[in-house]
Amino acid sequence: MKQNGLIIGLVLVVSLISTSMFTVHLTQSAVVLELSKPKKIITEPGLYFKIPVIQKVRFFSKQLLDNDSPPTEVLTRDKKNLLIDNFSLYRIVDPLKFLETVRTENGARARLDDIVYSELRVEIGTHKVTHCHGIGDATRLI
Repeated sequence: MKQNGLIIGLVLVVSLISTSMFTVHLTQSAVVLELSKPKKIITEPGLYFKIPVIQKVRFFSKQLLDNDSPPTEVLTRDKKNLLIDNFSLYRIVDPLKFLETVRTENGARARLDDIVYSELRVEIGTHKVTHCHGIGDATRLI
């Protein structure tokens, strides 16, 4: 009986210790949330501790991230439709601000798509489409 209790106690202690540790890698930063409120921002790699159940950790990449937006139609100044495809690169510099404003990488991508396509519509809307006759019959904006 004593052995079973000792084994169960040991398993509980090991599981408690393992759920209280987390690792921040070189390519990551982390925000420790205590009851859904930011408690600590970690930007240096290493082994850290948290209070199980009460604290949760959100990890964010420090690397350059890409956003490949789906193609969309944009009107030119002479009311011609162009199918525009774009991509953008971004980096999470402030993990707390990122968490507070867009929450996730998908949220950031949606926000970036809105901003980039808005600016593309404004810029492309100031140009006309012309056709270049000759080799390949290319189309260009002027």
